[in-house]
Order: sequence, then C-alpha cells, then structure tokens
Amino acid sequence: MKGPFIAAIAVMAMSTTAFATGVPVGNVQEAIQLEQQLLAMGKQLDQLKQQYSAVTGSYGRGGQGLTDAIDASSIVPGSWQDVVSQQKSGIYGSRQATYEKVMNTMSPDDFADKGEGANYKMSTDSVRSALAGGESLYDESQTHLRNFQNLSQQVDTTQNVKDAADLQNRMSAELGMAQSAQTKLQAINANLTANQLNESNQATAARTKFFQNVSK
Repeated sequence: MKGPFIAAIAVMAMSTTAFATGVPVGNVQEAIQLEQQLLAMGKQLDQLKQQYSAVTGSYGRGGQGLTDAIDASSIVPGSWQDVVSQQKSGIYGSRQATYEKVMNTMSPDDFADKGEGANYKMSTDSVRSALAGGESLYDESQTHLRNFQNLSQQVDTTQNVKDAADLQNRMSAELGMAQSAQTKLQAINANLTANQLNESNQATAARTKFFQNVSK
C-alpha cells in the first residue's frame, strides 16, 4: 500500500510542477508507467513466493504409520534360515505355542532310527516355522493395508504440490513393504514345499535300504 501511495504523491507533485513551471506532461506519463511496472513486479514476486512454497517444506506425511510398518516388517526376516532360528528361539510367542498344541509333536529321541528322528525334527521345525511366519506375515500385510487406507483418505487434504508428492511417496513405500511381505510368504511356502519333498525322498530312501537289507 505504501508504494502505490508514494508513487501517487509523486505523480501529483510532478503534475503540479508541470502546470506551474511548464514541465512536459510526458514526465507524468513516465511516472505512471513506472508505477505500473513496480506493481507488476510485485505481483510476479508474490507468485514466485507461492510457487516456491508449493515445492518446499515438510508436512509430516513420511512418518505417518511408519513405525508400525517397520515393526511389522521386522518380525519376519528375509531368509528361511533366520525364520527357523527365530521360531526355535520362541520369538513368535503365542502363535508358536498355539501351533505346537495342534501339532502335538514327538521327541526325535523317541525314534529307534536316529536318522528318521532327525528328519522328523527337521520337518516339524519347518512346519512350525512356516505356520508362525505365515501368520506373522499376514498380520504385517494387514498393517500395511491399514496404513495405505489411512493415507489414501488424506488425498484431498494435501496443501500443495510438495505435500501431494510426499503423500504419494509414502503410499508407494507402504505398497513396497506389502509386496515385500508377499515375497517373504512365497519364499516360506517354497521352502516348506521343498522340505516336504525332502521328507518324502528320505522315506523312500529308508524303505529302499530296508528291503535291500532284507533281500540280502
């Protein structure tokens, strides 16, 4: 407000001087043009400030639900060996205890054939690991799903381009973690299938050896 007001006073003063002393009226027009240029530059500056604000700043989108997502992702490691190790250490807690009751396993020492007992132990450990790990991965996927739903409900609340980009990136990260959980589950199922095939092969080998010994 101060700029245009001063410019107006200057124009009035120059106009008065022009009439009093005979200064050309062209000077008054130059002052008006200068004022218009200053006003246009001010508007451009305001637009630049708005554009800058639209692509800067932090809106806290990245941290929404991130702690829960990381905690859920860390419960199941990336390798099958680590899954089995965690299962043996009891990290899966109540899940593991529930499946143990259902399976009602035997001790490997109860087998007369130590090799058969070792195979039985490996098989039951694998099944427990797959069941406990699979349920943990299911819970993890539900965490990612809830986070994604909460984030998607905030699409219409973004303040500017930067805020919208931050929200989109956070949603992409949540989807990535959900896909990672799915990949882990596929790996667990693949290892369980391989273990079952190994058990079948071992049983076939044991029967073959038995009948070979009998025939001798």
